[in-house]
Amino acid sequence: MTEDMGTFRIDIEIENPARPGERRTVGSALVHAAGRRTTDDVVFGEHGDLVLLGARSLEGLNYRVDPLTKRLVDAGPAPAAVVA
Repeated sequence: MTEDMGTFRIDIEIENPARPGERRTVGSALVHAAGRRTTDDVVFGEHGDLVLLGARSLEGLNYRVDPLTKRLVDAGPAPAAVVA
């Protein structure tokens, strides 16, 4: 069925320009944060790496960061497409 939809799978590599030759593993993961979960494509870190929740994951969880309290808050209703 995926061939009918025009989707395909490719292998990619992520490289840090500050550390040439160092490769990272990428893949899909379930992201859990503040009682919600979503799936997203991620770069798997190694021990000692900074833990970072990106904009795509935040959007999937329907959260935003409150800059005053530095906490995750509900992003409100998602915009819907209007059918003409």
